[in-house]
Amino acid sequence: MNLRSYLSSHGISEAAFGQMIAVSQAAVNRYVRGERIPVPRIMAKIVEATAGQVTANDFYGQTDEAA
Repeated sequence: MNLRSYLSSHGISEAAFGQMIAVSQAAVNRYVRGERIPVPRIMAKIVEATAGQVTANDFYGQTDEAA
């Protein structure tokens, strides 16, 4: 599941998610739009905050089947 889908399906704003992972809303927006890939430390926070529903593979366009 990509980050955009996760936020939408859980009714979480970019600003609220940013607070959860200690980054700005603008940074979350860049992640959502695919303009930036989170650094490993932030990626780990995203995986934790989403209970593993969003993973590093989701930012690289890979599915579990392709990995």
